[in-house]
Formats: sequence, C-alpha cells, structure tokens
Amino acid sequence: MDLLEILEKLIIPVATAVGGYFVGKPKEQAQVEATNVENAGKVIEKWEGYSNRLAKDIEQLRAIIEDLNEALRLANDERMACIRTLADLQKKYDDLMILYNKLQMELKQIKKAKLSTGNE
Repeated sequence: MDLLEILEKLIIPVATAVGGYFVGKPKEQAQVEATNVENAGKVIEKWEGYSNRLAKDIEQLRAIIEDLNEALRLANDERMACIRTLADLQKKYDDLMILYNKLQMELKQIKKAKLSTGNE
C-alpha cells in the first residue's frame, strides 16, 4: 500500500496539474483575447476621437483658407485699381510735362522776341 499511496499522492497532483493546464489554457486564452478586444476597442475609441477633432480642425482651416483667398482676391483687385490709377496719373503727368516744356519754350521765345524788339 505504501507504493499505491505514493503513486496516488504523486499521480493525483500530476493529473490535476495536467488536467488544470488543459482546462485552464483555453480559459486563459479566452481571457487574453477578451482583454485584447477590450483594449482594441479603447484604442479605436481614442483614434475615433482624434479623427473627429482632426476633421473639425480641417473644417476650420478650410474656412480660414477661403477667407484668406477672398481677402487676397480683394487685395489683388485693389492693387490692380491702384496700378490703373497710377498709369492714368503718369499719363497726365507726362502730358503736363510736355505742355510745361512747350510753355517754357514759348516763354523763352516771347522773352527773346521782347528783348530783340526792345533792343531795336
């Protein structure tokens, strides 16, 4: 009996350990997978939050870009109007300079004629 008791004491714990391993392994695997799924869900929720914030940021930037494009268009229109006004003013200035030079020449001729008629 001594041998039977020893075998019984040795076999029962070994059989229990082996049985526990085979029964516990799938349960442990299922718990690990459940934890992985739960963690993946948390990661997905976190990235969904990032995605939503990014979408809002993109929409705000789009609105800002549209406003800037409109301001740029208006500034360009004003610049073109200034260029046209400057060209008109330059033309008027050139015309006035031509007239001024003609008048200066006529004035010189009148003075010259006056001097020559006054000297005679």
